[in-house]
Amino acid sequence: MSYIKAVYLDLSQCCDDFIKGAELLEQCLVNDAAVCFQRACESVSEGHSLFSKYYSYYGFSCLLNGEYEAINFCRQAVKSYPFDGDICMNLARAEMFLGNRNCALDVIKTGLRFSNEHAGLHQLKIKLGVRKRKPLPFLSRNNPINTALGKRMRKLR
Repeated sequence: MSYIKAVYLDLSQCCDDFIKGAELLEQCLVNDAAVCFQRACESVSEGHSLFSKYYSYYGFSCLLNGEYEAINFCRQAVKSYPFDGDICMNLARAEMFLGNRNCALDVIKTGLRFSNEHAGLHQLKIKLGVRKRKPLPFLSRNNPINTALGKRMRKLR
């Protein structure tokens, strides 16, 4: 799975361990990144505004290390703080890594509801190949009427 760089609103608020962990994750040094994210989590209390972000990245890096139960870290972070597009993106990437396409799509929709301009979520949506709604939802996508209407509607856009 290719890494899609997270979009941060303000890195100046994040601790040095987190920034270093994000850089290591981009370089595919997952073990070292997990250590940095763990230190970042330990540097703040659970009530801190950045704890969910740190916890999400820690869970994602652990998952990439083969600790499959770490998906729950990412899920918990989204439950605690669904407004951060980076946190939602981590869970979506984690679900994709585990082959849970529908769960990934649900998380992307949730993330885009709160962070509509998040470039990473839009990239994931494109990567998953999300199609537009069928013109007539009660007919199958391959129905000739739906196909013809879809082509006509695309030309009108």
